[in-house]
Amino acid sequence: MRSVADLVEDLGPALVVGTIGDLSGQISTVSVSDPVHPTPLAEETLVVAVGFSLTDCARLQQLAAQAGSPAVLVKGASLPSVRAGGAALVVIDPAADWGHVIALARRSVSSAPVLGTQDNDSLFALADALASLCGGSVVMHDPAWQLLAYSGGDAPDDVRTQTLLGRRAPSQTLDKLREAGVIDHLLHGELVHLQNGEIEGLTERYAAGVLVGGQLFGTIWVTPLAGTDEEQALEGLRRAVDVAALALLRHASIASSHSPEHDLPFTALLGGMHTERLVAERLNVALDSGFVLAGLRPLASDTTERAATARRLVTLARSYCQAYRVAALAAPVHDTAYLVFTSRDNEERAGAVRVLTDLHQRLQSSAPHRAMLSSSFTQLADAASVRSLVDELLGLAERRGWVGLTDSETVQASWRLAQFREIGLAHPALLEGPGMRLVEHDRVHGGDLLETLRAYFIAVGDVKAAAASLGLHYNTVRYRLKRAQEVAGLDLTDPDQRLLAELQVRLLSS
Repeated sequence: MRSVADLVEDLGPALVVGTIGDLSGQISTVSVSDPVHPTPLAEETLVVAVGFSLTDCARLQQLAAQAGSPAVLVKGASLPSVRAGGAALVVIDPAADWGHVIALARRSVSSAPVLGTQDNDSLFALADALASLCGGSVVMHDPAWQLLAYSGGDAPDDVRTQTLLGRRAPSQTLDKLREAGVIDHLLHGELVHLQNGEIEGLTERYAAGVLVGGQLFGTIWVTPLAGTDEEQALEGLRRAVDVAALALLRHASIASSHSPEHDLPFTALLGGMHTERLVAERLNVALDSGFVLAGLRPLASDTTERAATARRLVTLARSYCQAYRVAALAAPVHDTAYLVFTSRDNEERAGAVRVLTDLHQRLQSSAPHRAMLSSSFTQLADAASVRSLVDELLGLAERRGWVGLTDSETVQASWRLAQFREIGLAHPALLEGPGMRLVEHDRVHGGDLLETLRAYFIAVGDVKAAAASLGLHYNTVRYRLKRAQEVAGLDLTDPDQRLLAELQVRLLSS
């Protein structure tokens, strides 16, 4: 938590024209408000008054004081004539860019935990805990090889000594690790065992990268005790990675200042990590409020290009949601961009559909993609399984050639049918019978009996409608249907035979 005075100092004299009122109030969050879309005021909230004039300041100051907001930030060339009591007033240069000012304010307010000792203390406690798991002394680095924390124990070599004194891994050692391929192994989630002297200056080490959703959040280096069994050391390191993942994710989330550009907990949640509480905090809702997940997958065929476009889609989606004050988080995973919205009732889900429709249309020209919206789900902890379903449906959309935005609730039948097809392909005996006999007949004789029967089923038994869809005379269709029954050994008047035949025909021709 930061004081108003701290905020003013962080913004600096280049932006701040002047202040009025008590600057000792504490700020824990930033809220943007404008005359068209006023934001409810709250305690410990800095109100950024976009679009308000200096003549509005007295009223804003009064409302902020009543709500317990410590300060209002507004643009102006000079200080207005308002009372000094109540909420503080911070006047910003009118030529300043609001986006820049808001980003600076959020960074200032959210940076307090990083500057304090609580997070560092917890990381050092974590290092001690990992040391007991691994049976040796531990050093943890962040992805930039800055020292995060270390456990107790004597320094066994010069590299550890240099690391602890310099607060980062020695550059010459990193170069040697890179040349030996060790860093590449860590980035791929592999455990590494370095023998004594294998890397100049290093005694024996075990090392692992802490990856969440394919993203590196830190590395763990263990100097084992004498006589440590390799198998036990590696097993302890595996458990250490699992233990450290959530703590390093939380640390990275705090260090990112909770800015819209860093939805790390959401990325981890999609990867199966238990970060639902962090995500709920970001959305400012309860864990069981109700949610809906969207997947945006680029149309590019090249996998590298798809992944790059997915990251671009996330950036554009975040900008859109911030501009229109939509409560959502966005994150890329491999070649897909994902967004999560709150969906506490049908009205809120309909709102998410409208937002995603507008977002999809705006982004389609610059970053062509397919979009899929899930059904509403109650528990945020189910996000990873819902993501798997969205991925399946995006795959189905690609196979079927669906373009644009698809609401999963409108394609449930197609998806279930696709699942039946997968089961049928895995168990070929289920497809044996009339359907396969027609497939074989058409292959040998170059016929169209399967297609004709499919058109008949789609037309719900209306021969004239089936003929029209095929561009044939209905008598031709009648003849083909009679022939199809003969070839397949099928009686269309038998309900069970007709149901089995229709299912097989749809599966074999989909």
